[in-house]
Amino acid sequence: VWDMYSDCDFDFVTDQDMGTGGTEECDFFNREHTFPRSWFGNDQSLPIFADAFHVVPSDKKVNGIRGNLAFGEVNSTNYESNNGSQRGSSALSGPTGDVFEPTDEFKGDIARGLFYVATRYEDLISNWETNDSDGDSMLDGSSNKVFEQWALDMLYNWHINDPVSEKEIIRNDAIFDHQNNRN
Repeated sequence: VWDMYSDCDFDFVTDQDMGTGGTEECDFFNREHTFPRSWFGNDQSLPIFADAFHVVPSDKKVNGIRGNLAFGEVNSTNYESNNGSQRGSSALSGPTGDVFEPTDEFKGDIARGLFYVATRYEDLISNWETNDSDGDSMLDGSSNKVFEQWALDMLYNWHINDPVSEKEIIRNDAIFDHQNNRN
């Protein structure tokens, strides 16, 4: 299992969260919505709910630590996962409250996933800004810009500094075979 938030050795099915456990890193994995469900109103009828370009397997504990937080760059860490992903106060001006910063190896993957969501769901996304305060911190309420300027700048830098890897291409090709669309 390719887990971007931790450094665990999970096997599909065997280590999948079945509703219990996950209080320690590497107990179980579950599904992480990199664009949190609360940000889009948790509407399970929308394709975004299961869209594999932003839904990724994640260590259950670290997924819970991230919660609905905006992505950001951490100034003062109050939690660090096995692979160096962090939660803490923001080093950037703009986000409110704590933010979650993935390790450098996966920042571009996450940025491209969020840019995909902004493009794929542009006809809906302008209505999602006020669904969640952490989402409001990152979203600007429009359908064309989508993200606050600080978030656009950060995500673009993450994309540039962590180019598309062969692993990401293979994953995206597999998703295309299932969803018939591309990121």
